[in-house]
Amino acid sequence: MRISGRRGGLAATAFIGVAIVGAIGAAFLLLDAVLPDSGRAGNIFGVIQSFVTAVAIATAGIWAYFRFQVFRTFYPHLTIEHTITHRRISDNYMHIAVTAILHNRSRVHTEAREGFASLQVVAPLSDADAAQRYDEVFVGRQHVNIQWETLDEYIRAWEESELVVEPGESHPETFEFLLRESSYNSVLIYTYFYNERHDEDRGSAEGWAATTVYNIVDADERK
Repeated sequence: MRISGRRGGLAATAFIGVAIVGAIGAAFLLLDAVLPDSGRAGNIFGVIQSFVTAVAIATAGIWAYFRFQVFRTFYPHLTIEHTITHRRISDNYMHIAVTAILHNRSRVHTEAREGFASLQVVAPLSDADAAQRYDEVFVGRQHVNIQWETLDEYIRAWEESELVVEPGESHPETFEFLLRESSYNSVLIYTYFYNERHDEDRGSAEGWAATTVYNIVDADERK
């Protein structure tokens, strides 16, 4: 995505440069034909100076945009914070509530049309299972991240304009999980919200994600 953006910036800079140089040439020929000899040199110089200044400003702005992404604050951008609680509702069932708080850090409204949350088990694992995951990631390089067992997954979709977060505001979105087993010690919560305004050519985000490892500790275990 960055390569595409860089190529687009170079192409845009070249196009603008050629267009303005052509305009300078046309203006020079026009002034040469219509202005009297007494004021021709000064007027032509002033026009050329204005065009050169415009070329410099446009080129610098485009270069800064693609080099430093100085206007990225005008792209939608969310940060996600998790609030997680749990409770045992019977001997064999546990309820976990995950609230993903979406903070809009950009200067434009941000809309989500699709997202999901997954619940994965981290502990307890047998030594054999832990060794297998270690070999997959750190020895065999089969995966970039550790592949934990997924206990449950929640997929959610919204209608147009249903989930919109205005600049500087926050929106809570809660996912509930009901686990059949109640002996888990640690779980991993992963949430992801797709960016409705994703533009690959401009290098904007495809979506926003957050990961939290949550240790399940009951009241009697804290004593």
